[in-house]
Amino acid sequence: MPRIACILVGNFPIAALVRSDSSLAAVPLVISESRAAHAEILFVSETARKQGARAGMTIAQARAMAAQLASMPRSEAAERSASEALADAAESVSPIVEPGADGCVWLDLSGLGRFYESEEEIASDLMRRVQRVGMDAAVGIAANREIAQLAARCGGIRVIPPRREREFIDWLPIDSMNLAARDGGPELEATLARWGLKRLGDLARLDPDALGSRLGRNGIELVRLARGESPRPLHPRRRAEIFTESIELEYGIETLEPLAFIMRGMLDRLAERLELRGLVAGDLLLTLGLADRRINTRRVAIAAPTNDIRAILTLINLSLESSPPQAPADSIRIEITPRAPRPAQADMFLPPAPAPDKLETTIARLAVLCGPENVGMLAPDNSHRPEAIRLESFNPSPPSPDAARVEPSADITRLVIRAIRPAMEVEVMSVRGVPEFVRGPKLGARVISIAGPWRRDGEWWREGDGESSPQTAAFCRDYYEMELDDGCVYRAFCDPHSGRWFVDGVYD
Repeated sequence: MPRIACILVGNFPIAALVRSDSSLAAVPLVISESRAAHAEILFVSETARKQGARAGMTIAQARAMAAQLASMPRSEAAERSASEALADAAESVSPIVEPGADGCVWLDLSGLGRFYESEEEIASDLMRRVQRVGMDAAVGIAANREIAQLAARCGGIRVIPPRREREFIDWLPIDSMNLAARDGGPELEATLARWGLKRLGDLARLDPDALGSRLGRNGIELVRLARGESPRPLHPRRRAEIFTESIELEYGIETLEPLAFIMRGMLDRLAERLELRGLVAGDLLLTLGLADRRINTRRVAIAAPTNDIRAILTLINLSLESSPPQAPADSIRIEITPRAPRPAQADMFLPPAPAPDKLETTIARLAVLCGPENVGMLAPDNSHRPEAIRLESFNPSPPSPDAARVEPSADITRLVIRAIRPAMEVEVMSVRGVPEFVRGPKLGARVISIAGPWRRDGEWWREGDGESSPQTAAFCRDYYEMELDDGCVYRAFCDPHSGRWFVDGVYD
């Protein structure tokens, strides 16, 4: 038998505003159509309700009871971000999640019995995860989505045992079905009240065909819901590929410090959502809605995926300082592309490596200091040029156990060259084309023995490219290995076109 859980956030528009600005939690808050004194109140926080404010009042009437009343318009951006966060919290427990309207999410509990001892434990874990994303929720668990939602409307944790749904439904008032939110709901609710029906049990005992002839399709569906008959399965949402937080500001902000303060809270909420899903933050897209109705969009590269908020915020600040928006910002949207954290497994025969999360945090902080384009891992480029390298993202391959193995033939000494970059230009005096003396910066010695030349050339297709630099133009070099009387062995090369000599390595 399927088991469905429903997560329900009560008074969702208020909860979404409080989530976006935690300072509103202790303030008597109402949501109204406008800020005018005669505007009607749509939603009321619990603090304002205790002081006498009610939905349907005007702001002036509510302020007569609560002098410190705060009135705000409904925020679609805050509600959208809160809905996505609620779905992320549910998806961190079950892969089958269907978001609903106004702070409602359903999830399939199939297979979770292997990880939890009871359904009460699942409900408790769901409530804790919703609290981590900044909201308080009730959880109901039952055989189908409608009964689970009715159980969640009872508040707290409510688990309906299998085959006990009718016992739970019979004593619920018809008001618990929230008929006013349905199409034609107010008229249907008034009709049922005239008939004297007050509980779902009274409605479940009626003949569906007779009720359908009087109330139409809505009446038949209402009887089925009252009997706990709901064959419709969940329609799971697609897994989120981008994590988004949005906020609409009451006034435009044109300085960096208050803007960074607001973005810090948004990044904290995004990092919490990513951690719930076992992910880390990759590249970031920042969109600022400006007061002159223009949009300022910028991409902030993250050198190493990390959830370190300080490092990410510093990268955003550097981007804003280098190219500030041309007008005050009155809305902010942050989109983060998630990445899987780098896995690590300890090895019995290798030295311990740094923890992946700490390593990524360190790389992200280095990117803040040096710039993302200057942090990474050097790798040889696809070229015959000896010094050709490129910068890649830091992702070293795990060490092989063979690397820690000691070679049995310890009497063999390998010759290692120490590269000199950039190559040091020297002056070479030759006799009959054979180098005899080398002179350069901190170098001046006679050649004792020499090997070579070995010609190396390549990238001929760049010949004649006036825009090519010496590092990217065609090259032709005659390489020599010289032992000087200063006791060192050097690798040098001569450019046959210009006759210039360079030393680019010394053998250890």
